[in-house]
Amino acid sequence: MSGNTAVESRDTRLVARCSGTVHELVRAAAELSGASLSQFVLDSATKRAREVIESENTIRLSLEGAEAVFSAIDNPPPTTVKLLEAASRFKHNSGFSYAKNGPTGQECT
Repeated sequence: MSGNTAVESRDTRLVARCSGTVHELVRAAAELSGASLSQFVLDSATKRAREVIESENTIRLSLEGAEAVFSAIDNPPPTTVKLLEAASRFKHNSGFSYAKNGPTGQECT
């Protein structure tokens, strides 16, 4: 496994039921890669989990969407009373707030 996971305590069990066909497929792949079945499953699951989390935390824009963002930056609409009130509320509430215990399990600030 990558990162610090090799030195972390292993006090939690992850169990999955599967068909015999899936078990043999994964066991064969683990054998071919030189990893134990547990190591192969954990490495694969960890890699996929990181991909899913990264994908969910990434903003993707189409070319048209990106052009709209750049156009709004280059040609901002005029300031209105509603915008000034919203900015004041935002500043009064200390700006952005983040959820605690995000997908990484760490407190976000």
